[in-house]
Amino acid sequence: MNPTTDFERADTARRAAMVAADATALAAYLAEDLTWTHSSGRTDHRQAVLDTIAGGAVRYLSLDARDVQVRTVGDAVVATGEVAGRVRKDGEERDLKNRFLSVWRYEAGALRMMAWQSTGL
Repeated sequence: MNPTTDFERADTARRAAMVAADATALAAYLAEDLTWTHSSGRTDHRQAVLDTIAGGAVRYLSLDARDVQVRTVGDAVVATGEVAGRVRKDGEERDLKNRFLSVWRYEAGALRMMAWQSTGL
């Protein structure tokens, strides 16, 4: 178990699932008690995030993480960095550029995201 490598693999797969609009694949990377705080300040839980991806209300066209720093705190992995990409929401495409904080924990030997917080740049 290497937390940095495990995080990089899990987060890359999570972002790929979001771009592919594959809620089933995405579910494997989200903890049951996930709290997702959007850059607008709105907070969603796991099922709402999955429903948004599955329903197409928000369609991620690309998501790239940059300047990512990974730290371990006990059994948790805390990551900070920037996420940039393109999103289609309400029929309108726009660029996305945010700073983020995400917290992951090991569940049954795999990392699962338990918290996401982003702030627009």
